[in-house]
Amino acid sequence: MTETVQKDGLSRSPICHLTVLPQERICEETSFPFVLKLAKPGTMTILYIFTLLSLLSLVLSAPTPAQIALAQKYAPQFRFHKNEVYFPSTVEYFLSGPVKAYDSNGPVAGAPFPLTNQNLGDLANKGSGMYLTTDINANMNGFLRGQNPSSTQTTTDVFIAPKANGVVDLYYWIFCPFNLGKTVSFLGIGVVGNHVGDWERVTVRTVNGVATSVDYHAHGDTGSGTVAWAQTPKFSSTSPNSPPTTTSSDPNARPVAYVSSGSHGFWSSAGTFTYVNAVVFQLQDVTSDGGVYWDTQNSLTTINYPDTYSGSLNWLNYAGAWGNKEVNNCWWHVFHDECKLVAGPIGPVRSDVLGSAKSTTGATLKEKSMGLPSQTLATTSSNASSTFSIYLDSAPVFISGQTIAVDQVCATLNVTTHNSSTSTYSYTSNYASVPLQKGATHYTIETVPCDEGSFVSGYSMGLCTNSLSESASLEEDLEGCSFGPQRQIRVFSEDASLIEPQEVAGVIVIDLDNWSL
Repeated sequence: MTETVQKDGLSRSPICHLTVLPQERICEETSFPFVLKLAKPGTMTILYIFTLLSLLSLVLSAPTPAQIALAQKYAPQFRFHKNEVYFPSTVEYFLSGPVKAYDSNGPVAGAPFPLTNQNLGDLANKGSGMYLTTDINANMNGFLRGQNPSSTQTTTDVFIAPKANGVVDLYYWIFCPFNLGKTVSFLGIGVVGNHVGDWERVTVRTVNGVATSVDYHAHGDTGSGTVAWAQTPKFSSTSPNSPPTTTSSDPNARPVAYVSSGSHGFWSSAGTFTYVNAVVFQLQDVTSDGGVYWDTQNSLTTINYPDTYSGSLNWLNYAGAWGNKEVNNCWWHVFHDECKLVAGPIGPVRSDVLGSAKSTTGATLKEKSMGLPSQTLATTSSNASSTFSIYLDSAPVFISGQTIAVDQVCATLNVTTHNSSTSTYSYTSNYASVPLQKGATHYTIETVPCDEGSFVSGYSMGLCTNSLSESASLEEDLEGCSFGPQRQIRVFSEDASLIEPQEVAGVIVIDLDNWSL
């Protein structure tokens, strides 16, 4: 099996948050979270829960004091490039631009003007298919430059997402009025990827109130990805301008995130990073020290996860693009789907953040799995095996003889030529299974390591009608299995001095993101 692929009101009463598990919700009273087990979900139960999510939105929109304290505890420092001129801003600042609502035909008749944070979500169909539009040339040196946080008070929106198994994910978002594209010299192409409006995020994962990883995100699905907390660069508020370190002795040290010049993607270090290889040109992010260092701890707007928002958070209901409509008339569009001007992004309320909290009855496995970190973290195994500790969102209907199975994906680097600018890999799978246990949602499965010269690159979980074994009948056995989407694995050593991810044949995975099988 081998293939090659290229601030609103606060309440001290218990507040319950529906989690990614349809049969659980997390309730918190100050710093004492507890989990309520709901009835075993059936179709009506799931519909009832998502109805509750909508009905309770106004109650759930206020973070608890404990949640606010957690968000402040791990608030990052953002280090902007030394030559940055396009800074973040508040939503209110951007909308007063001037910015108007357009659709593909021009200005939207009857749209409110000026747009504000309290009326943006009231556009027809919540603004779906619309573009927040401004005169770019007239405003490049004006409001599109944002609010330099070294001299002007602006904000970081932190979305607080309580999930199952003690997980609370903290999504720290910045909004910048303008994204400066990349200059490409090849055949005089010029600038690629300008757009009005730019949402970028860093995610801190906490488990039982303690940070375990930081996810650096950029340009859709790039950035430094998920980094274990021990290997995350950190700063101390007592010496905020010092070089970041992974070995800080300060128990209150917080993460550092580098912001790429002009385009604001997040990376874990200073440097140059290629995020697009479009055959005829490359697009690169550049980060540096020596610019504006923004400690966001006292600039947070804390937000929870209801389905609807009101008042000063009404803008979160807006479903359109945060920028002008794209222009696709460039000759290189056949190589890369961005011309000089691309459409603004959608806002921060999106499926790759909310994940299964917004799934509905009939959602696909892929949809239920959204909202995960870029990679599932693992540590190196000292044994001649890999171990996967996994959780299910609900116990499958028990049928004797069925098994829970793991598909461990092993990658092997292909031989490349000197002229090749990219690496390609071949992938093989190792399978193992354990008997399905009635009512169980937690399983530990051990499988053989990858072959010599290969490393563990990902895995998926499945439900099978029979046991799997590495035998001649494996292919036939696999016909009775249904696997979920593959999750990419990133391995870090328990030795914090080894900063880079490891490529190893055997791993230990403790995956707290529930599987839907």
